[in-house]
Amino acid sequence: MMEESFSTPILLLIFNRPTAVEKVIQNLRAIQPAKVYVGADGPRPNKPDDSAKCAQARDILKNIDWSCEIITLFREKNMGCRNAVHEAIDWFFEHEESGIILEDDCVPDVSFFPFATELLERYKESPQVMHIAGDNPIEDLTHSLPESYTFVSMPLVWGWATWRRAWRKINLSLEGLEDFDFKQLSLDSLSQKYLAEKFEATQKEENDSWAYAWYYSILQNKGICILPKVNLVRNIGFNEESTHTTTSNKIRELKSQKVPFPLTHPESIKVSHEIEQQLFYAAQKTKMGLLGRFWLPKWLRLFFGAKK
Repeated sequence: MMEESFSTPILLLIFNRPTAVEKVIQNLRAIQPAKVYVGADGPRPNKPDDSAKCAQARDILKNIDWSCEIITLFREKNMGCRNAVHEAIDWFFEHEESGIILEDDCVPDVSFFPFATELLERYKESPQVMHIAGDNPIEDLTHSLPESYTFVSMPLVWGWATWRRAWRKINLSLEGLEDFDFKQLSLDSLSQKYLAEKFEATQKEENDSWAYAWYYSILQNKGICILPKVNLVRNIGFNEESTHTTTSNKIRELKSQKVPFPLTHPESIKVSHEIEQQLFYAAQKTKMGLLGRFWLPKWLRLFFGAKK
C-alpha cells in the first residue's frame, strides 16, 4: 500500500500553533515524505503572543528527522487566512503538478496518503475532477458503499489533494457571482440561499475565507470532488486557539480510520444528490439551522442566541 519513500509532495500550512504542528509532524513520520513545502503566515500585530508562537511553530519543523527536502515560505507580516492560504497554494503549484495539502490542525490516518496519491494519478487527465477530500462527516451514510469513495460538488478541506490544472481555476474574487444560477445545484432551496449568502459575504471580504472561493470556483466550472467512504482525517483544531473552529463540534470531530486497499473505484463520475444534500447539512448548516435562520423572525433568532 505504501511506497518505501513517499514521493507525493505535501504542502503544510502553519501559523501559531506549535503543539498542532508537532502532532502533524509525528503523523508524517509514519510515511516519511521526500518533499514537504511549508507555508507559514506571520504574527498578527494586535496579538502580542503571536510572534513567539509563530516562531515556535516554525521551529517544530526541526523535528523532521528523516531524509526530506523542506521548502519554506515564511511570512514576516500577517496576511490573514484568505490571502496566506491562497498564496501558499499558488506558490506550491508553481513548483508541483499535484500534491496533498494539510493545515496544522488536520491529522490524517496513514491510509489517506496512498488514497490521495492513487486518485491524483487516476484522475490527473480528468479535468472535471478538481478536488480529493480526506475528511467525511457523513461516514454513517457512506461507509457501506461498495466503492471506496463517491463524488460530490462540495470540497472538504481538512486534508485534501488537487492538481495545478484545477487550482488554476480558483476565482478568489468570485467574479460572475451575480449571474450564478444556484437552482442548478443538487441542494434544497434553503441550502441554496445559505450558500448564496456565504459566497456574497466572501466576495465582499466580510469573512476571511479562501475555502468558499474554492467551493464557488468548483461549482462555477462544474467541477466534481472526491469524498472517501470513511473519514480519513481528524481535525484537532476545535479550541480557543483556532481562527474559525473555536467551539466543540461532535460531527466535525470524528476520529479518522483506514480506507481498505486495494481501492474499489466507481464505474462512472456521477454526483449522488442524496449524499450531496446530507453532506451540506453536516458540513455547512443543519436542516433545523436553516429553518431557524430563514423562517424565524430576526428578533426571535437573536433571543435564542442564533448565529448569523
